[in-house]
Amino acid sequence: MREPKIYFFDMDHTLINNDCDMSWKEFVVAEKLAGPEALKDADYFYERYVEGTLPVEEFMKFQLNEFIGHTEQEMLELSEKHFQDFVIGKIYKDAVKEVEACKGKNIPIVLLSATNRIIAAPVAKYFGFDSIVAVDLEKKEDCFTGYIKGVYTMGEGKVQAAAEYCDKHGFKLEDAAYYGDSVNDVNILSAVGFPYVVNPVPALREAADNNNWPILSFK
Repeated sequence: MREPKIYFFDMDHTLINNDCDMSWKEFVVAEKLAGPEALKDADYFYERYVEGTLPVEEFMKFQLNEFIGHTEQEMLELSEKHFQDFVIGKIYKDAVKEVEACKGKNIPIVLLSATNRIIAAPVAKYFGFDSIVAVDLEKKEDCFTGYIKGVYTMGEGKVQAAAEYCDKHGFKLEDAAYYGDSVNDVNILSAVGFPYVVNPVPALREAADNNNWPILSFK
């Protein structure tokens, strides 16, 4: 029986009962790094994300506002505080068990997220992922510019990033498993050899039923 040679896991609502882009804005408002109007804007973008109609450039300009002019170390420290304050209590215990089971097979496990690498880093560290494939951020003179670097890892961008990672490490997408929850994951779930749908939104559940993809419930 054929088995995966590499595992990719989505982050938000797959490993954790949280959207880190949303909770990041809650965090920066609480820390007085942004005004309360940021929460209304975050709600708008989240609704577009759920619909699969996210205006990426507009969203990233908004999402990375607090990064501009700061170093990676400065933002990693804030990201760790965000993780402790807003994320760690929302980790799915079933996700921990699933990741640990995959790690026991001694093959690569990779966090594959449309969230930026800085915010995703503490989650990857907590779960013990081998690598992170996420949104990379542009820097100039060691400070973030507020722009992304490379592909935006959502939709077809997530497929491209996963394929590039597999190619670099001697795998093919048909060798890979992917766990994801969002309608935006239909592309990558269709591309990998071992798709797993986790806590799906209705539109993804419909796609899973139509494609006979396994559906998992993480609590």
